[in-house]
Amino acid sequence: MATLPTQRVDAVPFDTASRGASRPARARRSREELRSIVLDAGRDVLLSEGLGTGAEHLSFKRVLSHVEATRGIRITNASVIGRIWDNQEEFQLDVINSVANFQGDEEVALTYEALASAIDLVDVSTPECRRASLAELIRVACGQYMSAASTSAATIQMALVTYVAASQATSGDNPLLASYRETNARLTRRYEELYTLGLQACGWRVRPQYSMHDVASLLSAIAEGLLLHGLVDPDAFRPTVLVRELDGAEVEWTPQGLTMNSLVEFYCEPDPDWVG
Repeated sequence: MATLPTQRVDAVPFDTASRGASRPARARRSREELRSIVLDAGRDVLLSEGLGTGAEHLSFKRVLSHVEATRGIRITNASVIGRIWDNQEEFQLDVINSVANFQGDEEVALTYEALASAIDLVDVSTPECRRASLAELIRVACGQYMSAASTSAATIQMALVTYVAASQATSGDNPLLASYRETNARLTRRYEELYTLGLQACGWRVRPQYSMHDVASLLSAIAEGLLLHGLVDPDAFRPTVLVRELDGAEVEWTPQGLTMNSLVEFYCEPDPDWVG
């Protein structure tokens, strides 16, 4: 494999007076530019090697070597320690926080797409068809979510909560815990919108004594548990083949879909005011 040419980031301008020759000084990268380069590399290392029991492998040495190998830019420890991050631990927290910032976005987008496509198949001609159509939306959306959330990037994102729980400082001022809470709240709102869309398309609603937030929070917790358990035993939750009521076809259901379809009867009901 060809080796990328390297350029030294922290090079000191050439001293023309002492050397007796004129050579142009190399431009020094800004603090923000350096931070972006190194942070991107840290995410690459984290997503490719996993979180494991912590972020110990996110050393400056390893990450800066990754920058040089992939981008041909040579950055020294002196360029980042004290200038951007006070120490390696602060850098590791910054990397993990940056992963949390985009946690779940791709899964939500893909689930929305799958749901939008499945809505075209909805049959609201009878109460039975409305319920069968709702089941199909649940099956499709959950199947897409589990597929998207099983990628390597999503696995790392899911492991964030485990890392937070295992960290020494789990108090309210823990920056990782605060980041996870913010991310969780953002994604819960997105799923509330998605579930509302599915229920309305089939003429269903959340029962008055509950809220869509209750439903979305519970389903997210179930999905996270299934995904984390799947890391230990990938074969534990194989799809189940059932006959689809709408057309008699045999289709696959994920464990999340089966669970969600059962819970919908408890938390939801046909909307008496719905007009198709």
